[in-house]
Amino acid sequence: MLLASSHRTAFACALLCTALAIPTAFAQDAMAPAMDAMAPMNDMMMANDGAAMGMPMMAEGKSILVTIENVLTGQPFSPSVIESHTAATPPLFKLGDKASDALVAVAEGGNIGMFSVMAAKNPDGAVGDAALAIHTLPGQTRSVIVHVDADHPLLDGLWMLGNTNDGFSGFTGVDAFSLTAATTIEVKGYDAGSEKNNEKKGFLGALGDGNDRDTEDGVITWHTGIRGDADAPKDWNWDVNAPVAKVTFTPLP
Repeated sequence: MLLASSHRTAFACALLCTALAIPTAFAQDAMAPAMDAMAPMNDMMMANDGAAMGMPMMAEGKSILVTIENVLTGQPFSPSVIESHTAATPPLFKLGDKASDALVAVAEGGNIGMFSVMAAKNPDGAVGDAALAIHTLPGQTRSVIVHVDADHPLLDGLWMLGNTNDGFSGFTGVDAFSLTAATTIEVKGYDAGSEKNNEKKGFLGALGDGNDRDTEDGVITWHTGIRGDADAPKDWNWDVNAPVAKVTFTPLP
């Protein structure tokens, strides 16, 4: 269920391709930015280890199956992080806010390591449970189980839009503890505002020529899509007024 991998090493890519039965060349190209260097495996495992967190809530809470469906054709999703938290805890992201360092790491390189480590440490008990899912290619779905309770009723989640400079998607503030039946929401693409959307080789890792940063001091906005006037192909674009993913929350018996 957990996957820590670096797109900068052929060995890691080979392992991933074996696990997913996809061509190595495709994974190295299309998934490069979504496989950036991750936090140490031990730290990431803690975020999904009941012994490290979440056990006290499991007895009286409920389990939620979260299924992410990538409805795009030209954008893979990076590994995803999903966590339950208290109502007083700030969301993982918000339109108009400056992106946190942890969010920038996801939006620019698909690196969910900082979120997983923060969830594992969880010194103030703000996070009830957290789950990490491997990346989701176009047309695929990924499912994880996250636990909620009365103290940690809300779910947030996010992932990188893999073939972008700093695009991401996700959801915040889903009251999963109140759910009595499966509920599906549609989510759109966001721009972290941390890197210019230059769509050039050397800055967009999916193009296979490095993943440098063309920094931008902006805030989180709706993503305007792939222009296709630089090095990024136009078929990586999507309808920015339509969802990039459908997310279903199913309470388990």
